[in-house]
Amino acid sequence: MHDGRPQSVPIPFLPEQILGEIGRLDPRFPEILVSGLAEEALRRVSARAEPWRNTAGRPSSEDLETFCKALVAGDDREAMDMIVEIRAEGVAFEAIYLDYLAPAARMLGDWWQEDRASFVEVTIGTGRLFSLLRDLKPSFAPIPARQEISVVFASVPGEDHTLGVRMAADLFREDGWDVALKVGLSHDDLVAEIERAPRSIVGLSVGGRHSLDALSRLVVALHLHCPNAMLLAAGQDVEEIRPHLTLMGLDGIARDLTDARAQISSLWDREMQRRTRLRDSRPEGKGA
Repeated sequence: MHDGRPQSVPIPFLPEQILGEIGRLDPRFPEILVSGLAEEALRRVSARAEPWRNTAGRPSSEDLETFCKALVAGDDREAMDMIVEIRAEGVAFEAIYLDYLAPAARMLGDWWQEDRASFVEVTIGTGRLFSLLRDLKPSFAPIPARQEISVVFASVPGEDHTLGVRMAADLFREDGWDVALKVGLSHDDLVAEIERAPRSIVGLSVGGRHSLDALSRLVVALHLHCPNAMLLAAGQDVEEIRPHLTLMGLDGIARDLTDARAQISSLWDREMQRRTRLRDSRPEGKGA
């Protein structure tokens, strides 16, 4: 019997070589990610038409500290087990994001600033936090009405080189995909466009290390605002920044168009299997 745990890969305990490479290239990157998650959550709360009213179910500071300790602990299932228990108590998906994951990100950032956690601990905690963001999505995302094979391709805000993403969009259209192409948009406009799109897969074109800040902010926003979207980053220079990308909870990282085609097709198959499972689990007589 399914226990409510997201059916995905375990939260990764990051290999030493990845930790070392991140530390060599940009030791502040984990802090940038957790700070971005906390900031985007606050933006989402402030943008709501009504105030957030989950005060009764919010975790205490002691609960959050326990959760953060689980994020940086040696057991890579401990944090997920805690979230599964919280979900079993009836806590809503958005509340898990805004009342648990975002405050935990803020606390990890504080630990970094206060020297309460090492670089390795904060990096591991960040990777697990974003893996949770990714792995929770299949459990709670609704079934979209549209069934066409569809994808959004977008350039990271501030990226001037868009030839690659335009070519990818054209080639996927030739393969029969329903493609929405988003280039030249600001961060807020791009998030809003993707949030309105009925598509389940988003391919993000990455120019290289200069795009990391904008990409990390965008990925954080999409995790929070578009929880039903599966995210793939692609670009010629992704290998150079792959250690950073592994922290973001992406569903795929593609080094070229051939790789992107294979991974996006696999993601679509996974989405179709998810929809089938959800439909099969519904009581008879319920519509799609």
